Amino acid sequence: MLYGVFSDVHSNREALDAVLKFFEDSKVEGYICCGDLVGYGPEPEYVVERIRGLKNLKIICGNHDLAVIERMEVEWFNPYAKAAALWTREVLSRESRGFLESLTARLEAPDFTLVHGSPRKPAEEYLLSAGQFRDNMSRVKVWPLFMGHSHMPIVFRQAEEGIQTLFLEEQQQIAIEHKPYGVVPIAFNPGSVGQPRDQDKRACCALYDSSTGIYKVIRVAYDIGAVQQKIRDVGLPEYLALRLAYGQ
Repeated sequence: MLYGVFSDVHSNREALDAVLKFFEDSKVEGYICCGDLVGYGPEPEYVVERIRGLKNLKIICGNHDLAVIERMEVEWFNPYAKAAALWTREVLSRESRGFLESLTARLEAPDFTLVHGSPRKPAEEYLLSAGQFRDNMSRVKVWPLFMGHSHMPIVFRQAEEGIQTLFLEEQQQIAIEHKPYGVVPIAFNPGSVGQPRDQDKRACCALYDSSTGIYKVIRVAYDIGAVQQKIRDVGLPEYLALRLAYGQ
């Protein structure tokens, strides 16, 4: 099955629409979403409605989703994230809030595992190093692992020489590896749709073909100026608008 893999949309309608259009053109058959539908951006209601309407969707919640539904303290957030979370609470519909409340921060599907941050702390931990990946490996039963949270397209995998950390460029692909004991441990992070942080301002996502095991990172351009104006129009912090132009 060909999956569209995405994460960290953060209420960015224009970025989400661009990514979903790419997925549609690519004829994906299912979707893997690694959480953080809301937070930071100006259109949480649209984003939640659009995502919850996707067919064959495997999805989890992220820390911003949990903050909006009051299952995580916003005091842990920086002032900009806190302001956006509190604003989102006020504008999100009961139906969309209920959808977020129905999500878990970890999901074990028959042929992959899904977390937002890490297997050890699904909604919170940023998985950024080979050491962290090694420490989390025992907590995964079904590989590959899909994750988000860091907003960067990173791959961790076990190799003969140790744990490899790969920062994937646009159109770069990598395949899972099979051994007699099963899939060799590997974790994919598709980066962020709505707020990239790797100095590339385009929306980031990925394609994963479960039949071949091939995973490929994709970049999609979108109307950043339109999102920035909407952020200003609803009164969210200016910093949230400015950072979109720099991919950080």
